[in-house]
Amino acid sequence: MGTQSFVCFTAANPARVWAVLTGTHETGSYVYGLVTHSSWEADAPIHFRTAQSPTAVYSSLTGRVLHVQPLCRLSYLVQSGPEDPPVYLTWQIRPCRGGSTIRLQVDEIGYADNDEEAENTWLPVLAALQALLAEMSRHYRKFAHRDDLTIHLARVDTAAEVMIGPTDMHVDDADQPAKEAHSRR
Repeated sequence: MGTQSFVCFTAANPARVWAVLTGTHETGSYVYGLVTHSSWEADAPIHFRTAQSPTAVYSSLTGRVLHVQPLCRLSYLVQSGPEDPPVYLTWQIRPCRGGSTIRLQVDEIGYADNDEEAENTWLPVLAALQALLAEMSRHYRKFAHRDDLTIHLARVDTAAEVMIGPTDMHVDDADQPAKEAHSRR
């Protein structure tokens, strides 16, 4: 059995990271064009299929959700066919100053990639996930000024948190529904 672990940082909060990890269409942007279909409940099936594209070669993976701890941990196994060995993936999201740390642990049974093969497969996935989250932040980041309540768009071109002064208030509309839903629990 081979185990590999990969880590990256994003300025996105855990709710946004979770939404991207479990979103049907978002996965196509970072998992080699494969979109997921699952209820994301423990023991639920997962299907990864090539996104609809006239130039895409059809491929698919199937699997099962093993563990779900919303906003923190998602574990599942996938395989390309019933005779192929499963690959166990665990995504861990940890809030940290200025965003989130994302850890991907890959466990392979039967056939384990060497370090170079694993890096060639999984580092591009993490890099694409990180880029997608950064792009989403650039498009959706908004700031509101307390004095006159004017809202304007701000383009953020770095992963660092933007400090906007003591009289300004940071509003991120894309995260509000998740925060409200989480606070009602």
